[in-house]
Amino acid sequence: MSTVRTALSALGLALSLALAAPAAGAADLLQAWEAAQARDPALAAARADRAAGQARAEQADGLWRPTLEARASAGRATQETWIRGARFAAPGLGSMQEADFDTSITGGTRTEYGIRLRQPLIDPGRDAEAGRLRHAAARAEAAWTAARQQAALQVAERYFDVLLGERERAALEVQRQAVARLLGQARARYRIGDGSILDTHEAQARLGQVEALVRDADTQLEIARAAFQDVTGLPAEALAPLRRDAPVLTAAPDEPLADWLARVERAGPAVLESLEAAAMAQRQADRARAAMRPSLDLVGEAGRSRLTGSGAFGEASQTANQWTVGLELRIPLYSGGVSDARYREALAERDGARHRAAADRQRAALLTRAAWLRLDAGAARIQALRQALEASAARRDATRLGVEEGERTTLDRLDAEREYAQAGLALDRALAALALDRLRLRALAGALDEAALESINQALGPEPSPTRTRSTRP
Repeated sequence: MSTVRTALSALGLALSLALAAPAAGAADLLQAWEAAQARDPALAAARADRAAGQARAEQADGLWRPTLEARASAGRATQETWIRGARFAAPGLGSMQEADFDTSITGGTRTEYGIRLRQPLIDPGRDAEAGRLRHAAARAEAAWTAARQQAALQVAERYFDVLLGERERAALEVQRQAVARLLGQARARYRIGDGSILDTHEAQARLGQVEALVRDADTQLEIARAAFQDVTGLPAEALAPLRRDAPVLTAAPDEPLADWLARVERAGPAVLESLEAAAMAQRQADRARAAMRPSLDLVGEAGRSRLTGSGAFGEASQTANQWTVGLELRIPLYSGGVSDARYREALAERDGARHRAAADRQRAALLTRAAWLRLDAGAARIQALRQALEASAARRDATRLGVEEGERTTLDRLDAEREYAQAGLALDRALAALALDRLRLRALAGALDEAALESINQALGPEPSPTRTRSTRP
């Protein structure tokens, strides 16, 4: 009996080492996130969109600043003037009534230059556009926050996809080796007349099934590793594993559900982005309506023009210097119905944006509630899965002993081995799901930062010694 138990302990130790032993210098979750920040193209695109949003805020500030422009032109021109009934006076010549003045320049050279200043004073359309640009900048900032949260969550998801793939592949490999040994034993017993051919066929069939599962697990693991390497650039063959005994994974949520719901509604990046989009649509409607309203600008202009050449009366030139300062009032009178149609279009788009914002708020609240509830029930679920794993291990050990004593069949042992492997994978999947739910809850509130990743990082590392763990059982 002691020999059997020693063999079982050795097999259990081998399974634990196959599932948990990382390579030296294994990359952890924080290192993966640091690498992804410099490599992820989606994050780089969001960073560029954020810079564009900051430029929109600068545009909003500049809309109410004065504009200054210079102008200059040169070309050929013809000008003829006739003045009749003018009064003429000159020193030493006296004055003359009903005088005529004629000028003529044909194909002369005309030059003109000047400067113009315009300062908006009252402009509802400009005010609406400034507001729209500021909301666009705020929306870009919210989108950047959401992109960072999603990128960090994606890194964690791909990290755990690799870990779970490795766990499943290792468990299937141990199971395959166990089935192969059983097949060899069944064949040996059959050759000496101590077993039936049915045991051999059952073991052969089960070995084929397990080998098919191993191949499928190899494919899925390769896909998971490629996805992880795409986003981080790090090798995916040596990641720090997830420990089954880490208390942070089963800790209850740090705040009540009502507080999390309030945080998400107040600061959730997805909610804020949709609210800013609705505010932009409202400002666009204000801008469309302002197209039918007057505007007032302060305008100043100074310039000089000169025309030289010859005409009907010989060589001539004209020079004019001018400057003006005043107010310019513009009043839209009729646009052919375009302004009214644009306003109705903007109102409809505003209503659609508001409804989408309400839907996004509901969706965020539902996702928050779901993640919180799973975390709240996580400790009890993990405890149940651990008990199921212990029960599966006890059943497996008892079945192994029963096969040796002739009380159980080979098929019973194969089923027990498979149930034990599935129980271990179910526990690993549940622990990874809790880790992701903890990150997902913070991402919904815009609070998924390095500190949150570090808390999950504490759950990564090699498993404690199976022998030490077994000695602490009651």
